[in-house]
Amino acid sequence: MAIRFREDDVRDMGRTARGVRGINLDEGDDVIGVDIPAQNTYMLTISENGYGKCTPIDEYRVQSRGGKGTINLKTVAKIGNVSGVLQVQGEENIMLISNAGKVIRLKVQEVPVNHRVTQGVKLIDLEPEEKLVGVARTTSEDKDDDTEGNGADETDVTTEENGTPEED
Repeated sequence: MAIRFREDDVRDMGRTARGVRGINLDEGDDVIGVDIPAQNTYMLTISENGYGKCTPIDEYRVQSRGGKGTINLKTVAKIGNVSGVLQVQGEENIMLISNAGKVIRLKVQEVPVNHRVTQGVKLIDLEPEEKLVGVARTTSEDKDDDTEGNGADETDVTTEENGTPEED
């Protein structure tokens, strides 16, 4: 689920205040991301099983703060739960990160634009027990850009059990 509400609906509070409810979550649901929408941008949504899509921000209607939200991604067993969201303009690069340390770089313009209630397309091939755990924006000025021009660059990252990089 996703919710879009006016920034003015959130009261100013002190540092020690508890805050206000942004979305009414069901049991077992979590907030994955928060962003202030800009004009002519897209919401990139990725799932734990490697699927993703871009949806125009304008497809998310403004609601009252604390509502249930609207469907953001059609989640079925094949797709999995949402594991990351990121507001994008379409020209930047992103990195997808799996729990096994697999990292792949993609150009956002290669991710299809779809409506809110769609599944998206497969962005990364994962092993059966592997899950996509994060998405991050990267600069497009990397010196080692993909010379074949297909936009994807896959790298394996070795990590210790606690998720921190191993030292040589």
